[in-house]
Amino acid sequence: MKLVRTIIFILLFAVVVAIYLFQVRLAKQTLLIIPDEVNRTVSISKNDPIDRVELSDHVQKTKIVLRKKNGVWELERPVHYPAESPVAEGFVIAARMASQQPRLRAEKEWGEYGLAKPEFEILFGLPGKRVVTLLIGAQAPVGKAVFARWAEERGFFLLPPEMKAMFRQSVYGLRQKRLFRAPVETIRKIYVEMGEHSYEWKKEGAQWYWFEPVAKFGQKVPDGRIDLVLEGLQNLHVREFQDDNKKSKAELGFFMIHDCIWVEFEDGKRETFYFGNEVPEKNAYYGFREGEDVVFFVDRANVVEFFDFMRNIRVEDPKLETKDLRPPTKDLTPKP
Repeated sequence: MKLVRTIIFILLFAVVVAIYLFQVRLAKQTLLIIPDEVNRTVSISKNDPIDRVELSDHVQKTKIVLRKKNGVWELERPVHYPAESPVAEGFVIAARMASQQPRLRAEKEWGEYGLAKPEFEILFGLPGKRVVTLLIGAQAPVGKAVFARWAEERGFFLLPPEMKAMFRQSVYGLRQKRLFRAPVETIRKIYVEMGEHSYEWKKEGAQWYWFEPVAKFGQKVPDGRIDLVLEGLQNLHVREFQDDNKKSKAELGFFMIHDCIWVEFEDGKRETFYFGNEVPEKNAYYGFREGEDVVFFVDRANVVEFFDFMRNIRVEDPKLETKDLRPPTKDLTPKP
């Protein structure tokens, strides 16, 4: 019996080594080290577009559903909201990788591998309404790996524990958090309104020009200055979503005249973000995007940084600037 266990441990160690070799694109050597002992029925190639991912975490008792529509990933459960596409695409890559792993024949009951009641079940939707389900179980006794299997197959395989950690995502982690989502290189107009001040820039060819204030209309923006504003836009993101918010827009500081930022893209589409009241205890502002009902917090430090960038672009010589363009502390008292 000890000899059998020793052989099993040696095989498991070899499997772990094989997986890491696969990760550095040494698939041929991997197959020489560990032959397939069980036939594969699940194989996901680059020609198999995955358009649905369901993450069931049986430890934390959560279920998250993502779906790809018109090339864009969206959260469907527990909230409806645009998803972080790079994270969702990471799940797709992980599914393809898992489908290529050498399968081993189970020598024990699935409970011994943590696969009778797996910690994770990840369902992937494929063309033709076909679905496959990846089960992730316990830590392997030897090596840095976890047991896994496809529910549609008889064999099991090993995966790096980092992959298991990747699937344990929070809803916040999966939600799109950038305030302006289209590629920055496609922006052709930027408009900022804060209190009595408004600023607008437009791109013609490779050159940016002032549109507002009127005193600067038609002037060229010095090379490199607009890059600061674009950097500031990229740094603006949702710090915390307020899905259970019960306050009215007026109570949150969104009035008839809004403090806002909007950007226009090459295709003519716009994205608009509105500032609400400052929330001192959170060191944040309320905010929301036009066309979406979800209210959220935006970190005040990032907003201040953005207006610092604006101060640098407003004058040809930043040393001459005397007016502080940082957003004022807004009155939290609801107005009639």
